Amino acid sequence: MANSPTLSVVITCYREGDLLLEAVESVRQQTLSPLEIVIVNDASPDDRTNQVCRQLETEPDITLVWQAQNGGPSVARNAGFATAQGEVLVPLDADDLLPPDALSHIQQAFISHPDAGFIYGSYLCQRYANDARLVRAEPISLNSLLRSRRFSLSTNWTLIGTAPLRKSLWEAVGYSDPELGAEDLHDLEFWLRAMALPCGYYGTPEVIYIWRKYLGSNSRQVNPMSWYRIAQKHFDVYCQNGLEYRAHELLLLGSKWMNWPEDIHRYRHALATCISRGKFQFSSLVALAIPAFLFQPMARLAKRFR
Repeated sequence: MANSPTLSVVITCYREGDLLLEAVESVRQQTLSPLEIVIVNDASPDDRTNQVCRQLETEPDITLVWQAQNGGPSVARNAGFATAQGEVLVPLDADDLLPPDALSHIQQAFISHPDAGFIYGSYLCQRYANDARLVRAEPISLNSLLRSRRFSLSTNWTLIGTAPLRKSLWEAVGYSDPELGAEDLHDLEFWLRAMALPCGYYGTPEVIYIWRKYLGSNSRQVNPMSWYRIAQKHFDVYCQNGLEYRAHELLLLGSKWMNWPEDIHRYRHALATCISRGKFQFSSLVALAIPAFLFQPMARLAKRFR
């Protein structure tokens, strides 16, 4: 098809073992074949994962990138994206799958929207084996994604990290941040910078991903300090989207998590000022009211029931 962008599937792996074979097979069963499959082994210490990678490395449709040392998800994805030759990059976690028509739907979405920097779509979220909960693609914006959920302290972020994107967008954003730590929100931080450029993005109702959440081997432990660092680093983006109060909420909650008295006082005052101006949500009142000494045990208890 004329003007059809080429697609590279980029898979990062660490300890997935035979699940990596299943991910690759889901790509090979696509109704539209990709230009290539790039696999990044992020210095895996797992024997089976390394065996599978050595096996796949001999196959003609696979390009294997071996990382000399473990750098985490951002560094691994950067290595895969840099190697990929396609115009569109399709990230795939090694313990997840692509449904058979995913690449066809992705290519068609980019053809329909030639100004798109990235595409997001509906996906299946599997919380346990044989589960298939459909998550439909809904309209998104930085304002809707960065605000809190209704009657909750948690953020309303719904864009998953494996949204297909143009390689030119990844280059324009400046790549995924390799300085992020184990507790940081790698994918979210990248997409926040991308959407703030701004860039064109569109949703497709088609199912383009299968997230096998129950198999997730990601060891990151996201906590309020993860969001504190997002709000601190991208405070201007929050303000530009009418969410200054939300940034102060996250900074206050992170300060309470760490029990930093000076920061607690500073951000409590800043948030109270936002409230006095009528710029707040229910979460603002909760962030102010919750005592610092109770915040850690309450947040850990809430996490157990997610």
